[in-house]
Amino acid sequence: MADNYTLITKGFHLLTEILAPYVAQQLRAFFGNNWWQDGVLAVLYDEQKRDLPDDGDWGMLVDSLDAARCLVLIDIHWNQIFKLKLSKEHRHWVKELITTRNKWAHKGSGDFSADDAWRALDTMARLTEQLDAETTEALRALVRQVRYGTTGASTAAAGLASPPAASRHSLEVLRTVPRGGLKPWRNVIRPHPDVAEGRYRQAEFAADLSQVVRGTAQIEYQDPVEFFARTYITEGMKDLLVQAIRRTGGAGGEPVIQLKTAFGGGKTHSMLALYHLLRSATTVARLPNLQPVLAAAGAAEVPRARIAVLVGTALNPSKARRPANLPGITINTLWGEMAAQLAEQVAEGDAATANKIYDIVRDADKKAVPPGSAALVELLDTCGPCLILIDELVAYARKIYKVDGLPAGSFEAVLTFVQELTEAARASQNSLVVASIPESEIEIGGEAGKITQEQIEHTFGRMEYIWKPVGADEGFEIVRRRLFLDVEDEVARDEVCRAFSEMYSGGGRDFPLETKELAYLARLKACYPIHPEVFDRLYNDWAALDRFQRTRGVLRLMAAVIHELWLNQDAGLMIMPGSIPLNSAIVREELTRYLDNGWNNVVETDVDGPRSLPQKLEKENPRFGQCMAARRVARSIFLGSAPSVREQRNRGIEDVRVRLGVVQPGEAVAVFNDAAGHLLSRSTHLYVSGQRFWYDLPPNLRRTVEDRAQQYKSDDVELELEKRLKAMRDRGEFAGVHVCPASSADVPDEQAVRLVVLSPQQHHRLGSADSPALAAAGDILASRGAGPRLYRNMLAFVAPDRELIASLDMEVRRYLAWQSVLDEAEALNLDAHQRREAAESKKRADETVDIRLKEAYSWLLTPYQEGAGPVMWETVRIGGSADSPVVKASQQMRTSEYLITRWSPALLFMELERWLWRDQEYIQIKKVWEYLASYCYLPRLKDVNVLIHAIAEGLRSDEYFGYAAAVTEAGRFLGLSLGPQGSAGFPEISGFLVKPAAAKRQFAQDEAEASRMAPPVDYPPQQDGAAGTAGVRDGRDVPPVTPPPSPAKKVRRFFATVDLDTARIGRDAGKIAEEVIQHLALLNGARVRVSLDIQADFSEGVPDNVVRTVTENCRTLRFKHHEFEE
Repeated sequence: MADNYTLITKGFHLLTEILAPYVAQQLRAFFGNNWWQDGVLAVLYDEQKRDLPDDGDWGMLVDSLDAARCLVLIDIHWNQIFKLKLSKEHRHWVKELITTRNKWAHKGSGDFSADDAWRALDTMARLTEQLDAETTEALRALVRQVRYGTTGASTAAAGLASPPAASRHSLEVLRTVPRGGLKPWRNVIRPHPDVAEGRYRQAEFAADLSQVVRGTAQIEYQDPVEFFARTYITEGMKDLLVQAIRRTGGAGGEPVIQLKTAFGGGKTHSMLALYHLLRSATTVARLPNLQPVLAAAGAAEVPRARIAVLVGTALNPSKARRPANLPGITINTLWGEMAAQLAEQVAEGDAATANKIYDIVRDADKKAVPPGSAALVELLDTCGPCLILIDELVAYARKIYKVDGLPAGSFEAVLTFVQELTEAARASQNSLVVASIPESEIEIGGEAGKITQEQIEHTFGRMEYIWKPVGADEGFEIVRRRLFLDVEDEVARDEVCRAFSEMYSGGGRDFPLETKELAYLARLKACYPIHPEVFDRLYNDWAALDRFQRTRGVLRLMAAVIHELWLNQDAGLMIMPGSIPLNSAIVREELTRYLDNGWNNVVETDVDGPRSLPQKLEKENPRFGQCMAARRVARSIFLGSAPSVREQRNRGIEDVRVRLGVVQPGEAVAVFNDAAGHLLSRSTHLYVSGQRFWYDLPPNLRRTVEDRAQQYKSDDVELELEKRLKAMRDRGEFAGVHVCPASSADVPDEQAVRLVVLSPQQHHRLGSADSPALAAAGDILASRGAGPRLYRNMLAFVAPDRELIASLDMEVRRYLAWQSVLDEAEALNLDAHQRREAAESKKRADETVDIRLKEAYSWLLTPYQEGAGPVMWETVRIGGSADSPVVKASQQMRTSEYLITRWSPALLFMELERWLWRDQEYIQIKKVWEYLASYCYLPRLKDVNVLIHAIAEGLRSDEYFGYAAAVTEAGRFLGLSLGPQGSAGFPEISGFLVKPAAAKRQFAQDEAEASRMAPPVDYPPQQDGAAGTAGVRDGRDVPPVTPPPSPAKKVRRFFATVDLDTARIGRDAGKIAEEVIQHLALLNGARVRVSLDIQADFSEGVPDNVVRTVTENCRTLRFKHHEFEE
C-alpha cells in the first residue's frame, strides 16, 4: 500500500488539475488579457514566481501554475475576486492547504501520520466540492484509502490490526471463550475503524444537513460513497428514494413528502440520502445497495437535480444575509434563501444569470411577504428538476412566533409560504419538496412549538405523502451496518448462533418460549454480533423515553460499548445485555443521560463499578468471579428495567429475560441464578415482584434491613440456628441427637449411638488438628459433667465449616431483620408494595438460611483408636445434598461403616479372637456389648440389637461360637448349644458366648460320661457268616470299618477383581467383605491382602482446586501411590 506522502502527492496533483484552470479563468475575467502580468506575476514574490514564463499562450500559462501558486493566488485575490465566488470556509481551507503544501515540500525522511494525511486530503476534497464533482470523488477515494485502507467504502476494508493489549487500568471483560470450539465475536467480525479507535464521538451520529451543505461534516456524512456504504436502505427509505427518482425524472412520484418520526428516528439521515442521491448522481448510481432502488424506480440512471436546503436551526430570521458569491442579492426570508441556492446552482458562477432567477422572488423577499404559488412554480420550473429539503421547520417558526419586525417576516407569512410551496411543488413539472415534522415533545419545544407544529402539520397535511422511515425489525440492521465491517467468517458466525439456539431449545423454562423457534435463530444471525435481546430492550424499553433518540441513541450507546469491548479484547461469543460495561464512564453516560438524576449512584453502587456490590460478590465467590456472573446479571436487569416507571402495572424484566441476557453456550444457568439471589438479598436499589426484577432510585427496605442486621448479637444468631437445628425431625440411625449442648453433661452416657451437633462457634476446617470443633468433641467424649464418660464409642459429632458458618452468620442476621421489619410494618408505615417486598424477602431469606445451614454443617467427626493408642479423629466432609446434617451424617457413617446396623458373625468372631476372649473360653454377651460401647478401637454398633442379631446368625454355624444360658462356678456351661443342631433359641444379653473348642470339649465329656453310665448292649450273631472286616472285640461283635478315602489335592491361592459402583462404594465393599473376604480370613494360615485400584479419566481436565483436595486427602489416608497425569 502506498505511504501517506505518496497519497498526499496524488492529492496535490488532482487539486492542481482543477484549481489551475479555475484560478486562471477567474483572473482573466477580472484582469482581462493582462491577467498573467497583473494577476500573477505582479503579486507573487520572486521566490514564488521563479521559473514562471513572462508570457505565453493560455495552455502553457495554465500548465505552469502548480497547487502552491494556485492556493496563494486565491488567498491574495480573496477580497477582490474569490470572496464573491467561494464561502468563508473555502478561505480557511485554502490557508490550511498552503501550510500543508509547505510541510509536504519539506517533509524530510519521515512520512506523514495517518491523521495528518487524512486531514490534508479531506480538506482538498472539501475545497473542490463546489468546483468539480469528479475531482472531489477522486480525492475522497484517497481519503478512504488513508482512513480505511481501501478506495472503496469502509465496509470493504481489508481488516484492522488486533486490538491493543489491555492496560492495567482497562475494564474487566470475559477473558476466556465460554465454550471451546466456538470463536468469540471479535475474531469473526470487526468494528468500523472509527468505532474501534473511539473516533465516533466526534460525530456522535448526529447528521446535520447544514454542515453537509457547507462541506464541514464528518466524512461518513460528507462523502456520498461512505454515507451509503454505512446506510442500510430500509423499506421506508427505499420508497422515499424511489419517489424522488421518479419525481425528478419526470416519471410520476409524489411532489410533497412529510417525514414524521420520533426524536432521533432518522428524519435528517433520510434527507441526507436524498441530498447525496440527487446531487452526486453519477458517483452513487454505481453503488451496489442503490441498484434495487433504481430497479424499483424503473430508471437506468439517477437524475441530477438542483437542491435547496433550508435548515431552521442554521438560519437566523433576525439577520439578512448577503452571499459573497452572489453580488447584488440580499436574502431575508426562507423563500429568498431557497431561490438564492437554486439560482447559484443554475448560474454556475454567472452573477447576471443568478440575479435574473432571483428576481422572481426579489420583491417578495425584500418585503418579507410570500411570493405566491405562481411565482414559486416559475422558480421551480426554471431551475428544475429541484429538490427542496426543509429540516427543523418548527424550530425556525418557533423563533418568529409572536415576534414582529423581523427581516424574515411574520409567523403567519412563513405558514403561508409553506402552503404556497406545497401547491407549487404539486403544480411544477418535476420538483419535489420534502419536510421533516417533529413528533416528540423535546423537538417541538413547549407551548409555542406545539402551536407551530400543529399549524405547519395542518398546512402540510393537505397534500403530502407521509413517509415511515424505519420498520420495527430494521433498526438492528441500521446499527450493524453503521458500526461493523462485513462478517469475515460466516461459518464461525453460524456455529455460534446454532450453539445459542440449541442452548435455548434444551433450556426448558430457563429462557423465553420464542427463543426455541427457528425464527429466533434467524434473528441471531441477522443481529450478529449483537444479541437480539439488546435491540429488544433498547427499542422496546428505552425508546419509550422522550429523550432517547431512537436510532441515534442506539448508535451512540453501541458504538461506545463496542469500542470498550474491542479495546479490552472481550472473549464473549456475542455482545449481550450482560456484556455492556457500565463501569465505563462513556458507556454509563450514554444510558444515564436519559434517566433522572441519581442513576449514576445506583449504577456505581448496585450494578457495575469498582466498589459496587456485584464486584464484592465476585471477589467473595470465585464461582461468580470466573465468569463475572454478578455483574452480568446486574447489567441485564438494569438494561431491562431502568426505563420503567412506578406507574407501570408490570414493572421490570422477567427472570427468563435476565438469563437470556447473560447465559452463553458452555455456561451453567445455575451460577447466574445463584448470583441473582445474592444480588437480591444485598442490593439497596434492586426490587423484585414475583418473577420480575428492577432497579429504582429510592432505596429498598434492604438498607433498613442491613442496618438492623448489624445490630443483632452473636447470641441471637446462635439461638436462631439452634432453633432450626432442633426443628430437624429426622434422626437417621441415631438413638438420639443433641443440638448445641452447653456442656458435656447435656449428652447422656448410654449404650446407644448418639449424634452431637456442635454449636456454630465450634467449627472445623480442613487439615486442622486443633479446631474448636475437635476440642469440644474431645471434651464431651472424655467426660460427662464432672465424671469420666464410659461409653465413648457411642458418640459421633457434626460440626460447621469455619468459612461457611461465617457467611451463614450474616444470612441469619438478614432473616431476623426482615422478620422484625414485617413485625413492625405498621410502625414503619409500609405501603402495600413494601409489605409484599418484606414478606417475599423474609421468605427468601428463610430459604437461604436453611440451605446455607445444611451446607455449613459439613464435617463429620468420629473418634477411633489404633489398639490401646490415644483417641484420634476421622474427619469427613458430608456436603453435596439437600438433606439435613443429621441425615447426611447417618448416611455417611453407614456408608463408611463408622456405624454398623447389621453385623456379620464372622466379623464378631474376629473381634472376639483379637480383643475380647483371648485367654478365656467364654464371655458374657453383656460384657461384649459394654466393650463395644466403650472402646473406640472396636466397631461402633447402632445398638445392642445389632449384636444380638449377629450372635443369632452366628449360632447357625459351629465355626464361630457357642451359646450358654449361664456358667456355673465350676465353669460348666448351662444350656449350651453349638451349630444348627443346637437348641439355644434366641440369645439373651445375659447369656454367654463360648469358644467352639470349649463347647465341643464339654459335649465330648458329656458323651463319654453318658457312655460310661449306659448299660451293656447285646448284639446278635451274624446269620450268614459272611466274611468281612467285622470281628469280635471283648467278646462282642464289632461293626465293619470302611477305610477312609485318599485325600484330594487342595487349592492354595485365590485371586479376584471386581468393578465397584462409584456412587455406592461403601455398600458394595461391605457386602464383598461380608460375603467373600470374611470366609477367606477365617481359614487357618490365611493371609488376605485387599487393594483398591482407582483409575479416572477426564475429558475436560481437572480443576486446580480438585487436584489439591484429592492430593491432600490421599496423603492423609496414606495412599501408597497417587498421581495426576496430563
